[in-house]
Amino acid sequence: MTRASLLIITLAVIGLAACSKGTPPTTSEATPTMAPQNTTNFPLYAGSEVLASKEFSQVITSAQAGTGIMGAGAGTYSGNEVIAGSTAPLAQLESWLRENEKKPPSGFVTVAIPENMATVHSIATKNGMDFAIFHDAKNGKHGLIVVAMDPAAAHNKLGPALALVSRYQALPPALRQSIDSQLKQRFGYTASEFVQPGSPLGTAVGAMTEFQNKNERAIILIDATKL
Repeated sequence: MTRASLLIITLAVIGLAACSKGTPPTTSEATPTMAPQNTTNFPLYAGSEVLASKEFSQVITSAQAGTGIMGAGAGTYSGNEVIAGSTAPLAQLESWLRENEKKPPSGFVTVAIPENMATVHSIATKNGMDFAIFHDAKNGKHGLIVVAMDPAAAHNKLGPALALVSRYQALPPALRQSIDSQLKQRFGYTASEFVQPGSPLGTAVGAMTEFQNKNERAIILIDATKL
């Protein structure tokens, strides 16, 4: 074997040895998912756990009748929706709502339930829900609704009506009157009271999916500012 061949073999062996030691494969660490946060600045009931939090933007046209925190007329409303769970019974959460109405958290002012929402509030309290309304002490265009709900009780009481509400939303406006009439006759309320922009009833129903197979009560915070 020539010296040149021996040198080539030696270099090859050294190269294989280096490869066998090689640097370990790099692995990219997954970025930890941030837990949802209460982005409304309104303090939750003690011990509650935030389950979902999202921002939203909704345009209310002059043809729509917004209510609650979206009742300041046509325009764009931007805000946050926070859904939290609590093991406290609904009666305890209702007491918490009343306490906050009497003594609002810093930066908030209590808003009396307006006359045009009296029926909605009555429907809520008869079906496992309750709510209170507040607005920003420094910005009257920034409002907040706090909804407390027993999802199981609300589903049991409203179940037959929710299917009709779902059908109502899928129909063009000209064909919705019949479903409104059916609901009014059978249950004492209309589908429009659920789907009206800013309605706490629609807000509560929309949060029910977060509580499937959970023995918890719901607290929903929605704040909105008219831009």
